[in-house]
This record gives sequence, structure tokens and C-alpha cells, in this order.
Amino acid sequence: MTRIVPPYIVGEAVRSALRSDRGVCFDFTTDRYASNQAHDGLGRSVSVVKIEGKGTTQFLNAKFSQSVPAKDRSFAYKTAYLTPKGRVNDVLLVVATPDENGLVNEAFLVTSPGNSGSTLYDQLSPFVFPMDQVKLIDCSPSNESIQTTVITLACSKIHDARTSFNKNVVLDVLAEAGNKPFEDFELPSLGECIHFKAGTDDSTDLFILQHTFLPQESCRGYTIILQEDLSNPNPLADRVWDNLTAEDNDKGPVGLGALEFESLRVESGSPGFGTEYTGDGSKKSEDGFDQQESSSSNYHAKANPMELHLGNLIDIEKGCYQGQEGIAAVLKNKRGPARQLYQVAFYDSENDFDGSSSGFGMLTIDNDKLAGFQEIAKNAATIENDTRQPRAGDKLYVLGSNESIEVGRITSASEPNGSGDAKTLALALVKRPGPILKAITEQNLDLPMWWEDEDDGEDPTERNLGSRREDAGSGILKPPPLDQLHNLEVVIGGSYTVGRLLAVPSRRYEYKSNGDVASLLDYEKLGRVVNTEEGGSPGYFQYNFDDRAEDDTSIIEVQDDDMLDEEMSTIEEEAERAAAEMEAALEEVKRKEEKMKMLKAKAEAAMAKRQKKQEGTKPVDDEAEAQRKEEKMARLKAQAEAAMARRRKKHS
Repeated sequence: MTRIVPPYIVGEAVRSALRSDRGVCFDFTTDRYASNQAHDGLGRSVSVVKIEGKGTTQFLNAKFSQSVPAKDRSFAYKTAYLTPKGRVNDVLLVVATPDENGLVNEAFLVTSPGNSGSTLYDQLSPFVFPMDQVKLIDCSPSNESIQTTVITLACSKIHDARTSFNKNVVLDVLAEAGNKPFEDFELPSLGECIHFKAGTDDSTDLFILQHTFLPQESCRGYTIILQEDLSNPNPLADRVWDNLTAEDNDKGPVGLGALEFESLRVESGSPGFGTEYTGDGSKKSEDGFDQQESSSSNYHAKANPMELHLGNLIDIEKGCYQGQEGIAAVLKNKRGPARQLYQVAFYDSENDFDGSSSGFGMLTIDNDKLAGFQEIAKNAATIENDTRQPRAGDKLYVLGSNESIEVGRITSASEPNGSGDAKTLALALVKRPGPILKAITEQNLDLPMWWEDEDDGEDPTERNLGSRREDAGSGILKPPPLDQLHNLEVVIGGSYTVGRLLAVPSRRYEYKSNGDVASLLDYEKLGRVVNTEEGGSPGYFQYNFDDRAEDDTSIIEVQDDDMLDEEMSTIEEEAERAAAEMEAALEEVKRKEEKMKMLKAKAEAAMAKRQKKQEGTKPVDDEAEAQRKEEKMARLKAQAEAAMARRRKKHS
């Protein structure tokens, strides 16, 4: 089905639904709104792998970065699946139900949207050994006996999501399917999971948890996981979805597809599978060049959790797990991770996209600093307009540096104007701020003005998802975000496309739930405001990090690329060595296990042989012993008689 509605109208409709008590819904098993405009060829379906066996807890702890929580009821948590080098393969949702003794003997692994099919199962199954005492079951659509469906309902506020879920799922569908009293049904809180049987014959397993596959800055809501027999002619999953999106359900949620989910993901600053989650990326080709450099569409982020702001998914206190050495190499670096994830906003008001697929067409440029620059490019007869939409792999440079100060690379780009506003959003991995800020100062360029509104020049009444704004003209200066390069103006290499770096929503300044401004005291421990002038600008915020912009022996020089490459090479070597050691350890464990089995078999055979020998020779031994004693008694009797004869002869 081809979508003919402009992206900005769709984006605004989606966000209006999110802010209401209707919400939006996704089917992460099937894209029910598939379009020939598939974004970068990425689907947004998930896959599910089931783990069974008494070694489930140990398997989860050994393979993934987060520890299994000790709970006596069903629970859900997120964990990272890392490469041996500590890079993110994927972020998984783990759903588990302990038995009556509190032991986890069964768990489900749900991948991130986009990691569909049997990829996860194929990656894990070669590393399951008999001593693990677990069994993996592929619950992807290729499974011919069980159908697994994952459906999510979300709103911008949790109480709206609860209202919509109870109204459109619990009362109308679950009660009918299970014939159970759901009037007093309580939805789970964050981290909890409800598991029960549904259907007239209790043939359907149903899990409900508070999760949306998107950050809370974007939306809150509930996910339902259904497992039912494919032979069921009227699957409960289809009835749930049909009820949610029925045309006559004017209070139901709006059903979304892959394009809409991707726009929400990028807008919320959430990394995704295949874009930021790329594991170790491509391998070296035969000619020695990295395949990721050959095409921007093949760019591999090769990011670790700290670079993606996913440090909360790692339990640094627990024992060995895959990727531990790679994570340790990053954590022991005093300067922190080499890159950080930022959001990049490319405003139509600052870019002439020639009325291409923006959805808004030509808009007047209202940024004086950029207007002259782009006017020259438009009017010069020999210069073509190289302003274009961003794409993964594009390099970013500081605006005005003549591409001498590289900032980072774009990893994801959403649909133009898909957020409902005249802008295109992207995600980028950006280098450490210290060298960039120092180079900006040395070239007398403008430092990032964090106090400016990131949507300066846009509609002042606009509201971002999941955030509240202070009324215009309040005079309240917002504290700075957690990332120093917030609001830095950048340009895509080899083009005229300009944008601004923004700290991802989870790291921007937030307002309290009652609308009050959070205390500036909360930020004092992070650093201080410097370069302030009376009656002038408020300066910029300097953090207490080793790579701050002031002169210090810990600062990296401007020519940071070589040092960064050397540092990354060292980390890679350590990670490769750790991976080799882990593989060797696994082989050693396997070899010892086989040797123990062989020794045990030999010992049992030897014992059986000895026992058989003893049982066969026992009668012969008894007979020989009796004969030996009889001969000894005869010899002693003869000796006694001879002695008595000598004595009689002597006396006579």
C-alpha cells in the first residue's frame, strides 16, 4: 500500500494521538501498514527466542550484560547482547516467570525492532553446551507450530495508556477470550509482568508488561506477547489487533507502521538495530580496506553501550559475561568513551532542499548567518545546490571550519518532516567535546550556545514529545544539558546542508512533573558557567570532565584523529585478545568435559574388570590356601617326631 499523505501531516496526527488517551499501537510481528517507501530497507519487526531449563539464570548472566533480578513473580528487564569486543549487537527485552521455588527455568528474549527472523537464535545456538542445561526454541514466524505476536499500545502519559489499554484490550477482548472477571484487572508496573492463560481452553500464553520499545521521553505504555497454536482458526492476536484498529472504534489507538516508528525512534534519541546496534560491523575485505567506508549506506557504527548512553544495561559488579573485557577497557579510560550519541536537527528554514521530499516545499531562510552563505550558492551560475537530505554515514563538520574540524558521523536519519515539523532529524556518533571546543576557540568560531532554544525560529507553541516548555518570555534561563556540544552548528561534508547537534532527549534539561523548573543546584556538581560578561551573553557551561575545553595537560590536541585511531586500535587489540581467551577457555571447558567423560568410562570399566576377576579366582585361592596349611602341618608333625626320636636315643 502506497502512502499518499504528506509525512508532516502523518507526523502531526501521530503526535496528536500520543498526547490523547487514544494513543498509538504497533504490531512488531507483522508490518500491517507495509509501504513501498520502506525506510532504508529496514523493517521494524522483532523476533522471540525461548530459553528452557534449570540453567536459564546462569545462561542469561553469562551471555548478556545485565544480571537476572531475584524476584518471586514474573518480571521483565532490558539487557545488552554484546560482541566479545564489547560492542552492541542488540538490546534485548527479557521476560521471565519464576516457579514456586523462585527459580527461573523459562525466559523469553525479545529483540529490538528490526532484528527479525532467526538471527538471534542462529547466533546463540552454537554456544549452547550440555553443561549449560538449557534449550533454545526459535519462536520466529518460521516456527510451524507456534505463532508469537508482539503488540504495543502507547501514549505520552502512562495514565492515558492505562485507560486506553483497559478500554480497548482488557475489557473488550481478554475478558471475552478467557471468560474471566477482568473488571478489577490491574496492569503491571514498570519491571513487572503478568502471565496467564487465555482462550476457552487456556491454550494461549499471554504476557503483559509495561514496555514500548521506545524511551519514556517519547511515550509510555504496555506490550502484550501472545503465543498460540497456529491451528487456531481465529487467533486471539488478530482479534486484539482488529479490535484496536477497527474503523468503528473511534476511541481506539492509531495503528502505525515501520516509517512512523522510525520517526518516533529518531525523535526520541533511541539507538536502533542495524543503525547504531551493528556489533563489530563488516570485516576487512581481501584488499585490506574496511567495507564500511565503501558506501554511506553500509556504515557500521561499531558502538559500545557507553557511547549510546546505555550504561544502565551493564552490571559492572557481576562476574564474567560476553564482552566484559571490551567494556572494562572503556571504563578504565579516564576520558570516558571516545564518542557519544547526539541528535541532529536539519531545519527546512536553514536548508534549501529545492522542494524535494520535505513535505513543506520551499520555505524562506530566516537565519541571517546562513542566508548569505546559501544565497551565494544559489545565485552562482557554476555552482549547483548541493543541499540534500542527511543519510547514514555522512560526516559532520563544524560550520565555518571549511571541513577542518570533524565532529562525527550520522548513524540514522528519519523521514523528512516525519516529526510533524519542518525539519529532518538524525542521530550521530560525535567525538569527545574537548578537542572540538579547543579547535573552535583557536579558529575564532562561535562556541555552542546551549541557552538558545533548539527550535529557535520555529513555532513557539510547538511542544516536543514527552517534555514541557516554560512559557515564552518567562525570563528563566534553563540549566545546560549534560552534553557540551548541544546546539553546535554543523554541516554535512561535501554539501551545503546545515544542522544543529542536540543532546538526546534523555540527557537534556527536564522539567518536573508539576511544570516547575528543576533546581540549578542539581547541576552545580557537574561544572560551572564561564566566560560570562555583565550585560552580555551567559557564556557556556564547563563540565568537570578530563576533556574540558580549558588548557590542561589531559586535553587531546586538535589533530585527534591519529590518537583516536591509536586508542581505538589498542582497545580493539585488548578486546580481540579477550575474545580469543574466552574462545580458548570455552574450548578448554569442552575438552575437559570430554576428558572427564572418558576418564569416568575408563574407571568404570577397570572397576568392573577387577570385580569380575576377583569373583572368578576366589574358589581357587581358597583351595590353594587349604593345601598349603595341610602341607605345613605335615612338615611340623614330621619335625616333631624326628625331635622326639633323637631325645629317646640320647637317653638310652
